[in-house]
Amino acid sequence: MIDDTNASISKAINGDVEAFREIVERHQQFVYRAAFRLLANAEDARDATQECFIRVWKNLHTFDASKRFTTWLYKIIVNLCYDDLRRAYRKRKSSLEPNHLSLTGHDDIEEETINSDLAHKIRMVSKQLKPQQRMVFVLRDLEDLDLKEIAHILNISTGAVKSNLCYARRNIREKMQKLGYIS
Repeated sequence: MIDDTNASISKAINGDVEAFREIVERHQQFVYRAAFRLLANAEDARDATQECFIRVWKNLHTFDASKRFTTWLYKIIVNLCYDDLRRAYRKRKSSLEPNHLSLTGHDDIEEETINSDLAHKIRMVSKQLKPQQRMVFVLRDLEDLDLKEIAHILNISTGAVKSNLCYARRNIREKMQKLGYIS
């Protein structure tokens, strides 16, 4: 598949729209999944995915074929999502209205398993994290990327990844305890 992707990239750089369509089709779910996990909103994830592939089209000539294409894609989608999260975080902080975290309201809790309910609550609580902490948390704990790859994607040191991950996990745990979801 790497050879197929590199061949499609070479063709797309030379203006082959069909080759670019193949790249999009091959990697669209990968990009959408990452965006959804970072943004926790389907519409925002679709918008970010679309913007990601626009940027890929515009910057495909800068891709280093000696690197993994998926890492390059991750870097683009993470940067897009990071920008969205930063804007939302600033907007939320500057708002005079208190930010209420609503984790209840499921009419039919019996249908959900304990694990999916807890995962949903963690995703909701993670929305309250600072953008960089959230990015590191999602990439490490939800996407299961290694620390070096996260550091490369976010352009930070592995020490900064570890630190942000530690703070993110602690903040999530504290908020979950405060809300009474864990003891």
